[in-house]
Amino acid sequence: MSPVLAIAAAGLATLLAWPLTRWLGRGAGWPLAALYLLGASALLWPLSLALSGRPTEVVRIPWVPARDWTLDLFADPTGLLFAMLALVIGAIVLIYSSSYLSGGGDHGHGRRHARGRRPQHYGFYQLMTLFTVSMLGLVLTDSMVLLYVCWELTSLASFALIANSGRPAYAAALRTLTVTVVGGLVLLGALVAMWLRTDTTSISEALAHDVWSTDPGFTAAIAVAVAVAAFTKSAQFPFHFWLPDAMAAATPVSAYLHAAAVVKAGIFLFMRFSPAFHDVPVWNALLVSVGMGTAVMAAVFALQKTDLKQLMAYSTVSQLGWITAAIGVGTQEALAAAALHTVAHALFKSGLFMLVGVVDHEAGARDIRDLGPLWRRMPWTFGATVLGAGAMAAVPPTLGFVSKESMLIAFGDVAGGNTVAVTALLTAAVIGAILTFLYCARIVLGGFLGVYRDPARTAADPDEVHEAPVRLWLPAALPAAIGLPLALVVWVFDVPMSAVAEAAAGSFGWPPNEPGTAVVYGTAPAGTIDDLTYEAHFVLWHGLTLEVGLTALILVVGALLAWKRTPIDRALDRALLPFTGASVLEGLTSAATRAGRALVRPTASDSPARHAGALLAVLSVYAVGIGGWALATGSEIPPRVGGLENAIDVVLLLVVAVGVLGLCVTRSRLSAAVLLSAVGIAVTIQIFGLGAPDVGLTQLLVEALTIIMFVLVLRRLPRDFITASRPRNTAAIVLAVLTGITTTIGVLVFTGRRERSPIGVYLLENSPEITGGSNIVNTILVEFRALDTFGEVAVLGVAGIAILGVLGSVRATAQTMDPESVRETLPGSAKSTGTAAEALEDAARNTVPLKLLARGVTPVLAVVSVMLLWRGHNEPGGGFIAALVAACAFALVYLARESDRPVSRRSTPVALIGGGLVVAGLTGIGGYALGQFLQPANGYFLGQRLSSALIFDLGVYAGVLGLVMTAFNTLGAGRAPAEVVSGPDAPDTGRRKSGPRKTSGGAGTGVTGGTPGTRRGTDEEVAR
Repeated sequence: MSPVLAIAAAGLATLLAWPLTRWLGRGAGWPLAALYLLGASALLWPLSLALSGRPTEVVRIPWVPARDWTLDLFADPTGLLFAMLALVIGAIVLIYSSSYLSGGGDHGHGRRHARGRRPQHYGFYQLMTLFTVSMLGLVLTDSMVLLYVCWELTSLASFALIANSGRPAYAAALRTLTVTVVGGLVLLGALVAMWLRTDTTSISEALAHDVWSTDPGFTAAIAVAVAVAAFTKSAQFPFHFWLPDAMAAATPVSAYLHAAAVVKAGIFLFMRFSPAFHDVPVWNALLVSVGMGTAVMAAVFALQKTDLKQLMAYSTVSQLGWITAAIGVGTQEALAAAALHTVAHALFKSGLFMLVGVVDHEAGARDIRDLGPLWRRMPWTFGATVLGAGAMAAVPPTLGFVSKESMLIAFGDVAGGNTVAVTALLTAAVIGAILTFLYCARIVLGGFLGVYRDPARTAADPDEVHEAPVRLWLPAALPAAIGLPLALVVWVFDVPMSAVAEAAAGSFGWPPNEPGTAVVYGTAPAGTIDDLTYEAHFVLWHGLTLEVGLTALILVVGALLAWKRTPIDRALDRALLPFTGASVLEGLTSAATRAGRALVRPTASDSPARHAGALLAVLSVYAVGIGGWALATGSEIPPRVGGLENAIDVVLLLVVAVGVLGLCVTRSRLSAAVLLSAVGIAVTIQIFGLGAPDVGLTQLLVEALTIIMFVLVLRRLPRDFITASRPRNTAAIVLAVLTGITTTIGVLVFTGRRERSPIGVYLLENSPEITGGSNIVNTILVEFRALDTFGEVAVLGVAGIAILGVLGSVRATAQTMDPESVRETLPGSAKSTGTAAEALEDAARNTVPLKLLARGVTPVLAVVSVMLLWRGHNEPGGGFIAALVAACAFALVYLARESDRPVSRRSTPVALIGGGLVVAGLTGIGGYALGQFLQPANGYFLGQRLSSALIFDLGVYAGVLGLVMTAFNTLGAGRAPAEVVSGPDAPDTGRRKSGPRKTSGGAGTGVTGGTPGTRRGTDEEVAR
């Protein structure tokens, strides 16, 4: 359970980040760091097991038992290495943050922060801890599913942390997210392909599959895909540019994510999949060439930078290139050296990032052209920086020297010891190491000795700079300086790095369990681990060897070039390329955007007709193709099932035909809505005739509410349709005929020509016994397919919130019109001054009949609604139908009002939607007590059989009712853009005591209820 405890400790830190920050402000870093160290201590036990050659542990959680898929947490040496780095370095960074972050909420950009603002670092600590949880899940899992999910979570968390640093960081954060998400998609493709070929989601079992030895083509393709995915995360060419871009983030973010965490996720992916690919030629060639090429390229770019943080970023890219190349060599010696340099780099680079932050914090600048000789003023910071830079430059006796020396030794085995390959790699490595020495010297000389200071610039006065408080510089100095004592006892890394190397080479006892072993919610022995067949031997002095000679050459040449640096600086003081990685990404993004716009241009319209037309055209062509193929092959159509036709079908067909024909010829929008409703009613009657009362009731109620909604929308539109051009009418007629023919043929061919499906027969025969309900439709909706229903209710709820958000952006305004404007919209004789015209103009008299009807019918509808909800399990009804009946009651109340007013408070529909989803969700969670989500509980109460599905149905009821009420509140109340109704000229929304009588926004809306084109003085509003 140790992996679970470690992740739980980081998860607890995420939960406590908010209250701790409210209570302690930036000081919340201390207790959060304690939780990180607690999580690290939980990993000491599996670490001791792994290093002693005893079985490690697996926490196996069933996910899809039918396919034997599980979510496993596996504490192997590779995962433990990266988990310990994430927790220990993370704890140090959190302690550093508690002093570095400003009191004004700027997340630590020196002393330049807004005064008088209360410290606010909720987002910083919340996202940092969330990232750690994601990182731990990534490195401690044996599940492909969990690995991919955590991979994407680290991308999202790093994006949020960068963007959280302020508006200038948004563009950089977006570019970072774009690159890492592309890598995630490539990784997803590789994982899916692995799953399909190995039939397992266990990483260890997949890597132990024989497909890697029997199918070299597949192996090479997956190796390339995994490598590309890891390149994006570890900032290797051509994806390297995102990491310097991400320096817009606060210094603690850079110290953690870009030294010990997110970039190490790419290195981890290399090592996790190395058991299958470490001896695959394309893997070796790709990692070695890209890694060492990136190391040299990034070192050159680092020498161009004057901003210390940018310099650190490119140095990180370069050092990651060294590690990538070592992993690419593929031998156990190279893998052990890569693991040791991973540790060394995490230490000295996180420390150097934080030390740069200390300089920026105290001097107010980090550009070496602005910094003078600070070494006297900041001796402790200077000393720690020298040790950290020395470790990065591989100056003895530091841990960086030992790890770099080990990689040089391992490079001698590249390509099986091929002389040409070894010579080329060592030459590139020597060049890269010399450049590394130069940019490390640039850090020290420029940051503390002032050799690059430009007197013409507004620089920080060294005399006003002083050493940072101990609580700030000590956490920064610790990881940077610790490389010196660790190098003196470097032998302590022999066994851990040997274990990591064997795990990465595939000889550490994987898979952790024999395939098919069933373990439920707990730990399982990982199988006996073989004795270590490789033993790393790290020492400070190897004797007089080629590698020692190369190191001496590197140090001597590097020192000479640093002394004679002026020609080099002059040569590099220009743009080496006409483009940057960021500009290339921007160009690709712009091209993709243009291509996307070109693709959607045929349907890029707010007109539903254009979208429907494209869809119907494709379906018609598809149907013609299928029909032609069927005729050509002589396919037979099954005979129709008898007894489905009724005499009333002919009458209903005529009604539908007349309604559709009227729809095609009418120019009135209101007439079209009425005719469409008539078609719907005819179809509803046919549904009742076919013996489907639940579906018929639903359709009938939807038709009743829909026509009201139509009218509420139509009063915002012109009375008549716009006259279309002849070509458009011709195209519409052709498309309509094709669609009609296609639909008719489809109905004749596919309807009524098969018996009941086996699942249908099963539900009809067994549903009453299983559910205790005799209404098969309702039991399917709330029990057998409850998850589908839950999803549909969630969609309806989101639609309601969207309606509220969109239409809520305009303010309500009264629908007031003078009688003359109303009379102009009336047809025929109604324009007279008789009683009919006056009734349409007078809301009070117009709504009298509906008021009387509402008083008597509304209580009845309420009772019927409750009855339908209660009896839905056994008779036609249920939560959906009952909610629609209740909605009809609200509709009646709305129509009976004299003016446009909401049917409830603004918050009521939202509460109903949210409450309904919560009730339905909690009912589903309660089903876990019986075995699975949404499994209902059945029992008897007072002799009546009840089911928890009734509670679920109540959630459906609330959600649907909330949606309809939202529609009435937003569409029914008069609304206009805020600009129109603001200011002293805003229309009076109150009840008038005198003057012209108001027209009705309720029953009087019909034709006269506010058609914008008929109101006087409202042309500007209509235009808006």
